Amino acid sequence: MLPVLECDNVNDREGGRHYWVFNINLRDRRFEVLGSNRKLEDIELMDTASTIAGAVRQLWRKHYAKQSIEHFQIIDIDVPKQISNNECGLFTLLNATEWNGSLLPNYEPNEDLNLRKKLAYDWVTSTHNSAPRRKVLRYEND
Repeated sequence: MLPVLECDNVNDREGGRHYWVFNINLRDRRFEVLGSNRKLEDIELMDTASTIAGAVRQLWRKHYAKQSIEHFQIIDIDVPKQISNNECGLFTLLNATEWNGSLLPNYEPNEDLNLRKKLAYDWVTSTHNSAPRRKVLRYEND
């Protein structure tokens, strides 16, 4: 699974950037695009996805010559679509977290504030988060 930051114009520092997920699904033998505001019918999205798929195929041939992925097709995964223009990062995180290769991510786009709170809570309270929160936050007492 690869998070993608797509730049429409690399010289435009104020806009033209969009996050989405490119997934290599070995079980189902396909490349998957999880995009929160476009589908593969969009020529720019398809062009970027095709470029990534080509690079993955090239690396795969070099390192895993015994198994071929040349026949993998690029498909859309119908994930929830963002409502405004500045939610793609959040949706990318959710899609990467929730997509298991068969069940669609289950969240409502209009609940973006609650989703942000949930992600922040999950990150801070994760058992994988070994940082001493109280010390880092300079929080001495309960």
